[in-house]
Amino acid sequence: MNGVLYPLCAGIAWISLLFKLPALSRGDRGPAAVAVGFFYLFMGLTFTISDPRVWALLDRVTGVPNLALLLSQGSVIGVAASQLAALTFWGHEPERARPVVRRQIWGFAGVLAAMAVLFTLADLTEEDTTTAAVRYAGHGLYSVYLMLYVTAFAVTEYLIVVRCLRYARAVDGAWLARGLRLAAFGAAGGLAYVLARYADVVAGPLGLDPQRWEVVARLGAGLGGICTLIGWSLPGWGPQVSGLRAHWRDRRAYRALYPLWAALTAANPDLALDRDAGRRAGRDLNFRLHRRVIEIQDGLRWLRPARDSTDVVDPDLRAQFAAVAIADALADPVRTGAGTVPEPPPEDTDTAWLVRVAGAFAELEAGSAQR
Repeated sequence: MNGVLYPLCAGIAWISLLFKLPALSRGDRGPAAVAVGFFYLFMGLTFTISDPRVWALLDRVTGVPNLALLLSQGSVIGVAASQLAALTFWGHEPERARPVVRRQIWGFAGVLAAMAVLFTLADLTEEDTTTAAVRYAGHGLYSVYLMLYVTAFAVTEYLIVVRCLRYARAVDGAWLARGLRLAAFGAAGGLAYVLARYADVVAGPLGLDPQRWEVVARLGAGLGGICTLIGWSLPGWGPQVSGLRAHWRDRRAYRALYPLWAALTAANPDLALDRDAGRRAGRDLNFRLHRRVIEIQDGLRWLRPARDSTDVVDPDLRAQFAAVAIADALADPVRTGAGTVPEPPPEDTDTAWLVRVAGAFAELEAGSAQR
C-alpha cells in the first residue's frame, strides 16, 4: 500500500505546490497562503520519503538506518503545524495571529528536537522500509519517541477538525466551506492513524499483533492526506469547476432552444439578428445565448399569446401546454393571440423555462413528423 497510495498523495501534493508557487512568488498573498504553501511542501516530503524506494535510498546515502522514519514523521509535524498556522491567520487579525503562530512554531520545534534526540538514542539499527513504525513500536526509547510524536500530532489534528468545521459555518463562499469540511474529514483520518499508532505501543505487552490494524494507520494517513490536500486546494480550483459547469449548461441550453427559435424565426425572419445561427455556438457563447433567448421572447410577444389561467403546478406539464399553444399559433398566424401560453413558474429563470418549452416543442414537432 505504501508503494501505491503514498506516491499518489505525494504527486497530488507536489502538483498543488507547483500551482501555488506563482501566486506566492508574486507576493500578493497573505501569511495564511504562505502557510498553505508550506502545507503542500511538507505533505509532499512526508509521502515522498515514506515511499519504500526513497526510504532505502536515503538510508544508503546517509548511512543512517531508518533515518527516513524521523524525516517523514518530522514532516508530518510540519503538515500539522502549517495547517494550524493557516487557520490561526484566518481566524485572527495579522497583528494578533503572528505572535500566536510564533509560539506554535517554537512548540513544534521543541517537539521535533525531542524527537530527534530520542530517535538518535533509540536502537533502530536494522533497516525496515515498510513496517519500521510498527516493528519498533514497543521498543524502549522508540516507544517514548512514538508517543511524543503521535500525541503532538493528535492534539493538532483535533484542533484542525474543530476549527475547520467552525470556520466552514462562518465563511462566505460555498467552495471555501466545502474545502474546510473536507480538510476536517482528512484530519479525522489523521486521528485514525494516531489511534493505530497508540495501539502499536501497547500491542507488545498485551500480546497482540499490530499488523492486524496497520491497514487502519495506512488508510488513515493516505486517504486522510488526499482528502486534506483536496480540501485545502478546493477554494482555488472549485470556482473554475463551477464556471465550466455553467459553460456546458449554457451550451446545452443554446442547443436545446434551437427548435423553438428556428420555428419562430422561420415564421418571422425579422426576429433574428443572425439568421444563419445554428444549433451550436462557436465563440461568444454568452452573447449568442442571450440573443437566442431575447429573440424567442420577441417571437412570443409577436405571437401575442394570451396568459393561461389554469392552476397547473407541474413545470413539465405547463411547458407542454405552452408548446401546444405555440405550435397552434404558428400553424394559424391569423389567430395569433388566441393561444394560451402558461407563464413560467416563479422559481424558474427565463432561460430555464424556455429550455423546458423548447424541449416540449421539439418533442411535439418530432411526433407530428412521424404521423
